[in-house]
Amino acid sequence: MEESKRSSASDMTSFASVQARLAACSKVVGEAFFPVMVEALADALSVRWVMLCSLHPSKPGTATTVAVWDNGPGQNFEYELENSPCADIVGQGACCYPDGIIDLFPRDQMLKDMGAKSYVGTPLHSSTGEVLGLLAALDTKPFENVAQATEIVELFSGRAAAELERLSAASLNERLGRIVEDSISEIYLFNADDYRFKLVNRGARENLGYSMEELREITPWEIKPHFTKDEFVDFVTPLLKGDVPNLLFETVHERKDGTCYDVAVQLQFFPGVENMFYASINDITHRKRAEEAKAHLAAIVACSSEGIISKSLDGTIKSWNRGAEKIFGYSATEMVGKSIRRLIPAERQNEEEDILARISKGEQVSNYETVRLCRDGRQVDVSVTVSPIYDAAGNIVGASKIAHDISDRKRAEARERLLTGEVNHRAKNMLTLVQVIARQTAASDVETFARRFEERIMALSASHDVLVHSFWQNVPLTELVQSQLAFLQDSFGTRIKLSGPALRITAAAAQAIGMALHELATNAAKYGALANDQGTIDIAWKIVHDDKAKPQFLLKWTEAGGPAVTRPERSGFGSTVIDRILAASLEGEVQLDWRSSGLACQVTCAADKLLERTEQKEQASPDSETEPTTDKDDAPSILIVEDEMLIGLEISQILKAEGYEIIGPAATIGAAIAELKKYRCDVAVLDINLGRESSEPLAKLLAAEGTPYISVSGCDPNQRPPAFANTPHIAKPIPSATLVKELRRLLETVA
Repeated sequence: MEESKRSSASDMTSFASVQARLAACSKVVGEAFFPVMVEALADALSVRWVMLCSLHPSKPGTATTVAVWDNGPGQNFEYELENSPCADIVGQGACCYPDGIIDLFPRDQMLKDMGAKSYVGTPLHSSTGEVLGLLAALDTKPFENVAQATEIVELFSGRAAAELERLSAASLNERLGRIVEDSISEIYLFNADDYRFKLVNRGARENLGYSMEELREITPWEIKPHFTKDEFVDFVTPLLKGDVPNLLFETVHERKDGTCYDVAVQLQFFPGVENMFYASINDITHRKRAEEAKAHLAAIVACSSEGIISKSLDGTIKSWNRGAEKIFGYSATEMVGKSIRRLIPAERQNEEEDILARISKGEQVSNYETVRLCRDGRQVDVSVTVSPIYDAAGNIVGASKIAHDISDRKRAEARERLLTGEVNHRAKNMLTLVQVIARQTAASDVETFARRFEERIMALSASHDVLVHSFWQNVPLTELVQSQLAFLQDSFGTRIKLSGPALRITAAAAQAIGMALHELATNAAKYGALANDQGTIDIAWKIVHDDKAKPQFLLKWTEAGGPAVTRPERSGFGSTVIDRILAASLEGEVQLDWRSSGLACQVTCAADKLLERTEQKEQASPDSETEPTTDKDDAPSILIVEDEMLIGLEISQILKAEGYEIIGPAATIGAAIAELKKYRCDVAVLDINLGRESSEPLAKLLAAEGTPYISVSGCDPNQRPPAFANTPHIAKPIPSATLVKELRRLLETVA
């Protein structure tokens, strides 16, 4: 019994000391309170970490620390609540995990990095019950007295929540003040006792020309010349009595310099302690003038958005509406009294003569599509309807012209044609890739072929989704990696680790890297690190900067802990994709290390080949200093230029089987010209679209040399650049027999 009393007395003494600590830190107010409070709480609980956090106002599920204690003042940071004990606090209320916190929340990386064992926390509520944030304490040792730890945190939370709410309210008042001051509307506050202005915002002060000090000595009727004092007081009496919630009216304000402007007023009254009138006022001077101008034109324009113009029979403009001003850029002042011919291009002047001749006969010209000139010199596509104007005697005295701007429609039609061609090109390129994958997917039986083919098509589809979401440019590398390893997503964070900066790469690089990652992942799942329960894969990338060289892109795939690895006896399609296609697409280097502990693959290339628009290489002159040489036999040499390296290698294999010598394949104009400097070319096979450049300059260079060439592309033959106009064309997907036949015909012509 005596022992129990001593324990209770000790607890009370300890709790009293906690209250004393809280009382001491409560002497500090404002933002300075929070660092003092977290230190006091850490001392009271004898813990290493204390975090006081607020919920992010615009990012649901995100918390931002207001103050941090980590055996000393810590840096504030932002973190996601999901999969953390903090999420339980926000959603469920106070909770305490006396030990094993990392095991309870295995996906909370921050807990692992901290090495925390115990956790106690509680939400911070506003006076209305809203969750403002949370208060949490963590330590590297277990909590011995859960109830006491929870009670102490709860004790501190009340004071923390009150201060957080007070600062939030003060911040809101400051923001509201700035909003009122910077408002486009004029804002006035004046007292209901003496009607003197108490607050006038910047917009009103600048428009009136008075300072705030001057306005404090002025009453509303002194800036409203249409009101006397008695008239204004009588006017606002219904507001004072509460008969109406507000008054809406239009009047005139007089500036300090004596000029006036029209205003629209919304007036409210706030009784009680405030005893204040609030007026929100908009300057409607321009609106009034616009209404007057519109009245003069109402008979013929009727508020139409079309360009409506009236003219005499000699072409002199009599009226000009806002629609015409919008289309052509001229104001009515600039055009009324001038000739309509100002709008007509020189090569179309005869159109006006024909139109006036028909109007003079009483005819109407309907939906006549033509081109007219704008004020800035632009030509605009319009559809015109012209009708005769009759006087009271029935004589034709002029013409009314309605012009409709059809530029958007014309541009839409052009965009549609361009888009259709681009979709056709991409679709045929994709079909060609499918064709190549089908040919290259070797297998001993139909089932194996079907499985491998399906896997590779699905990988191609995943890359295509990422490319489409990125509009075929600036492809997020992290998203690409995740898409290719999606079938292994359960291993992310445990057996598969991704690390690297947020990079956006070109579409061509994304396709090559995506295919290589799929082959690596498939190999790892079947034979490598993921073929057992212990292996891991580390995928890391970075940009390496060297003062003596251009920045380099480095991608590493490292497997460990899997079954023993040996180099395969033969090189299959996967090895070709990783080794040859990836290296050629990036114009870089690929190193495969079949070490027993696990496969390691390292990809290195110039960063600008991957991240930025590849600058077009300078064209080599036909009179190059170095005469092309060849170490090939007497077989014809074929230059292959194709930015999809998988397609380029497929064409190479087809032509090698026919006995031709292959130059390339080259993915860019620069690479092709480099090959032409080394080898003599008999005929070339050119893909027209090479990513962000066209092979047309290369075609012109070959034509100047007298070297024949074939275009291979998914685009319409009739839409090819001029350099390909009179050359053979093979549409993708590529029929191998047709390709061989056309090459033989060209070579026979040359011979």
